[in-house]
Amino acid sequence: MTEEQAHDIIRQLAAADSKEELQKLIGRYISVCDDVFFRVLSDTVDQMRQEGDEADARKLQEMGDMMARLRFLI
Repeated sequence: MTEEQAHDIIRQLAAADSKEELQKLIGRYISVCDDVFFRVLSDTVDQMRQEGDEADARKLQEMGDMMARLRFLI
């Protein structure tokens, strides 16, 4: 996965309007999420925190943690 692809997936996940939509997106992308994805996700969370967006950073971090657990079960 490229960094651009990782950013695109993260944007889609962050923009999900409902829990159901988020679950569909995770199901679609979980198998392709690799080290690049999780590094870009971590960098994005760090950047959000630096910009003072703690609430969204926490949500994204929690989503990433859940995805990592799911990914490594596959």
